[in-house]
Amino acid sequence: MRGRFPTLVILVLCGWTAYADDRGVDESPRAVVERRFALVERYDVDGIAGLYAADSIQTSPGFCTDRRGPEGARRTYGELFKAYPTITAHITSLIVAGERVAVQFIARIRNPDGSVAFESRLANFLTVQDGRIVRDDTYFDPKGQACS
Repeated sequence: MRGRFPTLVILVLCGWTAYADDRGVDESPRAVVERRFALVERYDVDGIAGLYAADSIQTSPGFCTDRRGPEGARRTYGELFKAYPTITAHITSLIVAGERVAVQFIARIRNPDGSVAFESRLANFLTVQDGRIVRDDTYFDPKGQACS
């Protein structure tokens, strides 16, 4: 019995940790959007894609057609991080109204020496239901660049 006690304690603690992780994640619209921005800062394409519902819709002046679901988000952020490996996003305003979240932010691309090469202001309007992003509309001035 003595040899089984530590094993039992470890199993119980691991089980509780898994349970706490599943139950401890804040799925409020604010938390989901803030988590997405945190994942952008870590360039975590899979983590970002995991925040999108299977039937989500994503729009942007940079898209020729709407993108859908986690695969649409994976494509968007995969392309973004490949094209701009030093991009960062800094929230300047975040407003929550029920399941809708409006975010203004500044995207910055840095030179190898850390100086800012490019900066653009963007607006993002998201709808979050049941802890997943179901609608993501991004607005910015594409300055004549073609969609992809």
